[in-house]
Amino acid sequence: MKAVPEDFIVNEVMALPDRHSDDRRYQYLRLRKKGYTTFEALDMLARHLELPSDAVSAAGLRDEDGVTEQTVSVEAEVSSAQLEEFNGRWSTGTIRWLSLSPAGCGARRLGIGELLGNAFLLTLRGLDAEQAGQLRDLPQGEAGVLFANYYDTQRFGVAGGPKVTHLIGEALLNRDHELALALLRTSLSHEGELALRHTGDARRFFDGLDQRVAAFYRTAHSSYLWNHQVARLLEQYAPDVETTDREGLGYAFPRTPRALLGLLADLPELQYEKWRWTDGAMRCLVSRRPTVLQTLVTVREIEPDDMFGGLWKCEVSFMLPSGCYATNVVSQFLFQLSHRVHVPRHEATVPTAGALSN
Repeated sequence: MKAVPEDFIVNEVMALPDRHSDDRRYQYLRLRKKGYTTFEALDMLARHLELPSDAVSAAGLRDEDGVTEQTVSVEAEVSSAQLEEFNGRWSTGTIRWLSLSPAGCGARRLGIGELLGNAFLLTLRGLDAEQAGQLRDLPQGEAGVLFANYYDTQRFGVAGGPKVTHLIGEALLNRDHELALALLRTSLSHEGELALRHTGDARRFFDGLDQRVAAFYRTAHSSYLWNHQVARLLEQYAPDVETTDREGLGYAFPRTPRALLGLLADLPELQYEKWRWTDGAMRCLVSRRPTVLQTLVTVREIEPDDMFGGLWKCEVSFMLPSGCYATNVVSQFLFQLSHRVHVPRHEATVPTAGALSN
């Protein structure tokens, strides 16, 4: 996955407020990007419009390592000239770019809770002949996938960088700002670059940081604890769970749905702590997060891989609720597929209504 950013395409699914509202307090913009985190993009837009950072907001975070589309709200009127100037400066790159277009206006600021989910179109590369055959043999080219609702590695660091956001969050929760700053300087992130240029008191650096980013670090620590808890629970439900390492982080993947079904039946949700910067204060909110979810993966054309000779590639598409990680879902899907007893597509049959009633 993600051999090139164009292999990972994401579109937000959300119900926008009235796009033609008489109340024009917030202007909505459609942001398409490649190579930038959402935090970077929001910061660049706020600077371009000469607005405070909290005047620009989004309903979710999109990967920098892909081509993504999302809606942002701006607490100001943005002229066509300002959009044209922004796009002229930032949309012409090849490795990294940003582009903005109008998406209406409304009375409500976009934030956490507005997003319904995301639609994904991914290109999987480097598949061997056996994997390609397994995908080709899926009945009607579709598979219902039951998956553990993990946070994937991008939650804990940028692509190619060390996975330290949860450690930064833990240090901030322990009020060890010196350790948090030292870890941030190793992160290879946009905020890490700011930390490398900082001199003086560590606490002052974090006080001056966009507090939504500081909240993200604290929540990343909660995400790490969540992953650990879900993995340990799955290991209790069935012996067919394998621990796998992903960029230095451990995940427990079931070979069959047995453990997932057990966890879903007994503990469909668990308590989860998340941090938010609201009304000028850092707040810890307690919510419920699903432990196990399901989606329908559609496998599209399977063909020779033009990047990796002698191997295969295919496109897969699916939708996920907000907060789920497509890369982890696909990893679990392929892992389960490799342990599945396959029925060739031409032999697959659909049960009749009578068979279902029996």
